[in-house]
Amino acid sequence: MPGQSQINSYAFAIYDQKSHNPRTVPIRQPKVILDIAFLGHAHDERTARRGAQRVAGKIFEGLRATAKCDLTYTASAHLAGAYEFLQSQSIDPQQRLAYDPAQLDRSRRGRNVVRAIQRNITNRSLLARARRRLLASRATRLLRGEQDFNPAWLDQADIFHSPHTPFPRAVREHPRIKKFLTLHDFIPLTNPEYFVWPAKPFMDGVLACLTPENFAFCVSETTRNDALNYSRIPPENVFVTPLAADEKLFQPVTDAAQLAAVRAQFKIPDAPYFLAVSAHDRHKNFPHLIRCFGTLVDSGELPEANLVIVGPNPSHSAEVIAALAAHPRARARVIIAGFVPDENLAALYSGAVAFLFPSLAEGFGIPPLEAMQCGTPVIASNTTSIPEVVGDAGILLPPTDEDAWCQNILRLARDEKLRGELRAKSLVRCKLFSWPRFTEAILRGYEFSLAAR
Repeated sequence: MPGQSQINSYAFAIYDQKSHNPRTVPIRQPKVILDIAFLGHAHDERTARRGAQRVAGKIFEGLRATAKCDLTYTASAHLAGAYEFLQSQSIDPQQRLAYDPAQLDRSRRGRNVVRAIQRNITNRSLLARARRRLLASRATRLLRGEQDFNPAWLDQADIFHSPHTPFPRAVREHPRIKKFLTLHDFIPLTNPEYFVWPAKPFMDGVLACLTPENFAFCVSETTRNDALNYSRIPPENVFVTPLAADEKLFQPVTDAAQLAAVRAQFKIPDAPYFLAVSAHDRHKNFPHLIRCFGTLVDSGELPEANLVIVGPNPSHSAEVIAALAAHPRARARVIIAGFVPDENLAALYSGAVAFLFPSLAEGFGIPPLEAMQCGTPVIASNTTSIPEVVGDAGILLPPTDEDAWCQNILRLARDEKLRGELRAKSLVRCKLFSWPRFTEAILRGYEFSLAAR
């Protein structure tokens, strides 16, 4: 593999499962290959920077900053974007990225074809649709070889870590390398009704990676329990690595001019507003939120406030459109802001009366933590992993109880003292989560796997 670094020695503490005591094991600095396909995708398409991509970015940043592993990269997809992502990070991909030049050429050409499809996606004419089908077939042929790994790339490494996608075939079949997969959630298996796209093939690939000899990082206890329930992976090989909110991006914003500028940028009226942030996926439960808000507007009990919904692909949800149509009086007061860059989110969180997170299921739930770190009161669902994140710092409600949501939205709108109490609790609670601790948990997992052989 290009760019092999000198191997150093160091000692680390390994937790002895039998004696429950740490023991020091001298070991060379492990060679880790990190799959940065997700980061290549996010580099190419900014609106693709959703939760899993953010986590992949934090894995990259944390491992790169540590001196405890020798890090190189590969890309099981989006190779062209991954190559350019490394360049944007002042890393020479010719030295640190394992790839075949022919693969990179095909990836670049395939990306150009995909972009041509996207530029013409709104044209619904028969000719345009036929042309898109031809282009899609061509892109598939060009990109098919991105997972064709040379096994020699793996021979000198100790660990292969994928932050999201199932292992490529060459990785699965490699007899020696330790294999880690970061697991975000099992919602496509626990709640397949929330998905209109076929999630089963992807989840089949995930489950194929969770074999007795492999390892997994789970973003919550909920996800860990699901991993153990759906696979044969041993409990001692599954580690919980809680996520965090970015400490640089998400802090309370108190400057009135900055708050006003962000509201103006996203066409949010100068009035109190409740905020929801997430992709417009079915399990995010935005129609429920719109119905609750619409009911309060129709009753006249919420005379001034607006509801701001931030997230990519808002026009893709027929249920959101139907919920808006059912409450015409509220329609002008529901602002669908679409995608908002991370650097603007802290001001939106900070300016909100409260943050609303009615999700039906989560693997972790970063948005409530981002809001809490900005000192914003939170109302969230009491399901899956969300209580692990919010704890007693927010109001937790059944995600389909419209009366409870209406009552508590109204309560926060009227009770300034309660908002202050939740704000103080949130700022304390969010200190339990940090990205450095996330990275340390990953390194402990690596150490355990190497000591186990």
